Parts: sequence; structure tokens; C-alpha cells
Amino acid sequence: DGKELVVLRGHTNTVGSLCLTTNERYIVSASYDCSVRIWDLKTNQAVGDPFLHDDQVWTVATSADGKFIASAGLDTKIYVWNLEAALERYQVGVLVLCCYHILF
Repeated sequence: DGKELVVLRGHTNTVGSLCLTTNERYIVSASYDCSVRIWDLKTNQAVGDPFLHDDQVWTVATSADGKFIASAGLDTKIYVWNLEAALERYQVGVLVLCCYHILF
């Protein structure tokens, strides 16, 4: 219906590229603020710390198997990031925070 569902905030400059992961759970964005971010569509929050480039990031893509992120930009480098590892760190962090809250 074209209704706005959510606004994801965190980048500090233009977002030049984004893609949806194959499981449709996360959006990965590339920004001129030199960062790549993963967004959880269930919580509408950024997942962990951003992946950093040395200059503006112009494009981002995820692999067909959903295991990797590739990004490139003005720094003339192509970075390949392990999406699964980033998500595992995020999920472990969430679990630890929940357990800490329950225990104390």
C-alpha cells in the first residue's frame, strides 16, 4: 500500500547502496560515511558495529548463499565480510545481555 513501515537511522552521510539478505531478515547498507551496516528487520536496529572502509562506500552486495557481504567504494578496495560471523557475534551478544539482565 506504499505505507512507511520504519526508518532506519545510523549512517551519518548518504546511503548509496543497500541489499536484502537471501533470508529477507536483514538489510545491508553502504554509505558515504565510510561504513557498511547490517540492519535487523525484526528489531529495526543496526547489528553490531559497522564495517569500515578508508573512504566512501558506494556499493554493497550479499552472496547468493547468504554467507558473505562484498563492498566497494572510493578507496579502490573490495572488501569481503563474513556475514554469518557478524550475525553470530550479534546473537551471542544479545543472549549474554539477556542472561545478565535475568541473573542480576
